[in-house]
Amino acid sequence: MMAGDTYRDLIKKFSSLRILAIGDIYLDENIFGVVHEVSLEAPIPVFEVHERRYNPGAAGNAACNAAALGAHVRMIGVVGEDMNAEILRREFAARGVNTDYLVPTASQPTNTYGKWRAGGETYPYQEVLRTDTPRPKPITGEVEKRVIENVQAVLPNVDAVLLGDQVGSVLTRAVWETIRREAHARNLVTLVDSRSRAAFFEGVFVAKPNEKEVGVAVGMEVHDEASLNSAAQALLRHAQNVLVTRGSKGIRVFTADGNVEDVPTRQVRAVDVTGAGDTVAAAALLTLAAGGTLRDAAFLGNMAASLAVEQEGVVTISHQQLEALLFGRHGPAKVKTLEELVPIVTRLRQEGKRIVWTNGCFDILHAGHITYLLRARAAGDVLVVGLNSDRSVQAIKGPSRPIIPEADRALVLSALAPVDYIVIFDTASPLPLIQVLQPDVYAKGGDYTLDTINQEERRAVEAYGGEIVLLPGVEGKGTTQIIERIRSEFGMSAE
Repeated sequence: MMAGDTYRDLIKKFSSLRILAIGDIYLDENIFGVVHEVSLEAPIPVFEVHERRYNPGAAGNAACNAAALGAHVRMIGVVGEDMNAEILRREFAARGVNTDYLVPTASQPTNTYGKWRAGGETYPYQEVLRTDTPRPKPITGEVEKRVIENVQAVLPNVDAVLLGDQVGSVLTRAVWETIRREAHARNLVTLVDSRSRAAFFEGVFVAKPNEKEVGVAVGMEVHDEASLNSAAQALLRHAQNVLVTRGSKGIRVFTADGNVEDVPTRQVRAVDVTGAGDTVAAAALLTLAAGGTLRDAAFLGNMAASLAVEQEGVVTISHQQLEALLFGRHGPAKVKTLEELVPIVTRLRQEGKRIVWTNGCFDILHAGHITYLLRARAAGDVLVVGLNSDRSVQAIKGPSRPIIPEADRALVLSALAPVDYIVIFDTASPLPLIQVLQPDVYAKGGDYTLDTINQEERRAVEAYGGEIVLLPGVEGKGTTQIIERIRSEFGMSAE
């Protein structure tokens, strides 16, 4: 079986897996607004709140990633008896995670981590304040007892256990020993992602620290390859296997039989690495539970995380996105389907971003294209390029075009900094996409006028209040001219 077929089969099995996610849960609160004045009561800025967004964090984010990848996930953790606990349950439900086994307690608030971001129409969002609840203490007494009872109730009905240890609150020794004993008896895969206590989880099947965390876990400073290997070997005295995440360097795999292997990752321009470790943990655990090897787990963990870090904020990666990256006809991450673009554009617009749309064949990319795309990007904050498919180009320009197939054109466009997203369309006009996405700016080349552009597209943009911008081109720079010059220089026929 080829490697591609193996990964396809593994991902297909994700939807049949039942996962217990357990550990420290946080509610991540993101508040967006503007600061435009100083308070009259004190010399402090006034933050005008425009939007609040929430998502489960820490072990909760790992659980959501496992659910997005297709698994059936039950979450065990501790929350307060407060409004934030209800928000957390709502956000879990929206992401397909079962919260029947959360344990409420009046002794502490729901762990909540806040980021306040100020921005506006003419300047980007930036963090101005972070908030946090008091650091939770390890659970004891009745709360610990209820967590253990829930573990015993859930474990007989799952295929693997995902442990998220942020601050050492939920995963006490008694809780871990219960999980270890029951999981061993049922031959369940266990994976722990711990900020500082990976060595605490004696006998866990896989520990997944990053380069700093592996050193902290065993009391060593990791500063080079040798110290990294030494720390990981020390951790192997506690965990059966170790996956050390290394950012753009990929994952180093240390196995129980002494094998050490580097599994490289896809090189991308990282926008935000927050939560990427949770993505790796979820993808790696599901791969192992589906019957994959440790190398398979590292590979799919790398691929999922490479998609996550290309996006702003804490995100989850779906099995559809992972499959599209590995098996889709359009490899680059900037290439999206219309269905994928809709929530992305919605989120960006909520953040105050101005969305620019342009479209074209972009066959044999040249200086005129680059200049045009730079000008289009300057008209807003995010540039979405509609790329005519091969069939669409042939319908417009004849059977001899395009010279470059759509997958290659998409790859070249994706390497350009001004281009944020690409969507390939089959129709002669991008009208259906424009009607759905409703970009703030519709950019066309300067060889058009308002009267010569497609009038259906014009009416659609004007109907929802969008702006039409005509951008000057570069004289004498065009794909047709380049093709004609090549034919003339080399005596080639147009046939």
